[in-house]
Amino acid sequence: MSADRLIPGRSGLVAVLVLMLAACGGGGGGGSGGDDDGRDNSAKSCAEQFNPPAAKTTPAECQPKYYSQCPELGARSPFNVSAPAACDGVTVSNYEVAVGDYTVKYLVLTPSTGGKKGLYVGLHWRSGNGATMANQMRLSELAKARNITVVLPDSPYSAIGQATKDWDFAGNDVVLTGVIADAKAKTGVKNPLVLSGASSGVAGAIRFYCSQRVQLDGLLLVAAGALTESSAASCLTAAKAAVAPAPIVFVQGVDDQAYEDVVTSYGEVSSINGCAGAGETVALNEQVDIKYNVTCSGGDGVALVSVKNGGHNWPGMDRPIPSNPLTDNIPSTDSSGSFNLFGKVSYDFDATIQGYDLVRYVD
Repeated sequence: MSADRLIPGRSGLVAVLVLMLAACGGGGGGGSGGDDDGRDNSAKSCAEQFNPPAAKTTPAECQPKYYSQCPELGARSPFNVSAPAACDGVTVSNYEVAVGDYTVKYLVLTPSTGGKKGLYVGLHWRSGNGATMANQMRLSELAKARNITVVLPDSPYSAIGQATKDWDFAGNDVVLTGVIADAKAKTGVKNPLVLSGASSGVAGAIRFYCSQRVQLDGLLLVAAGALTESSAASCLTAAKAAVAPAPIVFVQGVDDQAYEDVVTSYGEVSSINGCAGAGETVALNEQVDIKYNVTCSGGDGVALVSVKNGGHNWPGMDRPIPSNPLTDNIPSTDSSGSFNLFGKVSYDFDATIQGYDLVRYVD
């Protein structure tokens, strides 16, 4: 394995556990530096800010790197955790805010450099929580690498019970508006505001985007579910004229059953943003194609990262979600380091830092 693509380690412990099925996601990280001035960074190197033009001209320099900001986090519990793992130079703060009938708890990750270059809000998958998302997506590395503040709220809503907490619910716009306002007041960081989601968190992010309650400076949507059949995504087909453009990046495994849905949704947001033509496609490596379009009348571009060796997981994640100790330590025959009930986990694209950079690039 070359130094250009360092795959996260796995613990040697193998145990038999009964897994609870849940919608899934995962995490990754890499890179250094940070900036918030968007698409005019096309001449930058990938070390400064990942971008497709640099990936086309200097692909070897643009492959993902892992654990560049925080030491390897070690073995993971297959269950939710209550606090993120420590990362030198990143402070974890715990807050809660009352919004309507809900009391919402959320974590804030702040790098020692202040985190003033942006606000990143992450929505976990069904049955997940903010602390586990911080670990699996290694969001401390993102905060540190890009000097941004990361906000990770726990969903207060569940249709069944505590084990199925989910962001895909009617009314999440009111809850998230309250959380974002409270986080801005407490941190002093207001924008650029990027909203990300993993698995069912994607549907939650789209619901919030469609509500138009808060102007977003970007959406990062990773391992989406069946969006075209989801009421959360109805705005993408039925109310285009009512939705303001925003930079939107999809990251999806080609082996994911929802991949074709995401391709359809990419076309919808391209229309919302007034993007002309087919855009461009850059092959980052043999497994990853990045289709993007920045020729858009609204000034906000779109991108679709297709990960050929990826399933319903967050590319570059530290571990599959939910974690499976029977398979986490079994390397596959290609660059996927592990797999679970939701398919392979690819390390050929870093949906954490490279994904964030791509959102900023198409802005």
